[in-house]
Amino acid sequence: MQIPDQWVGALVVGLIILVLGQLVLSCRAYYQYKDDVRNQIDGKIGNIATSLENLNAKIENCTIRIENIYARLESFENKYDRADKELWNRADQIERRLQDKNSQLKEELLTLQTTSDLLMKAGLAGSEDIYKKTKRG
Repeated sequence: MQIPDQWVGALVVGLIILVLGQLVLSCRAYYQYKDDVRNQIDGKIGNIATSLENLNAKIENCTIRIENIYARLESFENKYDRADKELWNRADQIERRLQDKNSQLKEELLTLQTTSDLLMKAGLAGSEDIYKKTKRG
C-alpha cells in the first residue's frame, strides 16, 4: 500500500504547523513565566525597600531619642555642677559669717571682760572706801 504524496505533504505541513504552534506556545509560556518571575522579584524588592525604609525611620527615631537622652544627661550634669558650685559658695559664705560672728563674739567677750574687770576694780575700790569709813566711824 502506497501513501499518496498529498497525504505526505499534508502530514509534513501538519507537523510543521504543530511544531510552529508548539514553538509559539513555548515562547509565550517562557515570556509569561519570565514576566511572572520579574513581577515576583519586583514585589520582593519593593517589600525589602519598604522594610528598609521602615528600619531607617526606626533607626532615625532611635537616634533622635538617644540625642535627646544625651541632651538631658548633659543638662542634668550642668545642673548638678551648678548646684555643687552653689552649695560650695553657700558653705563658704556660712563659714565667713561664722568667722565674722566668732570675731565679733571675741571682741564682745573682751569688752565684757574689760568692763567686768573695771567694775570689779571700781567695786573693790568703793568697798575699800566704805570699809575705811566704817572703821572710822
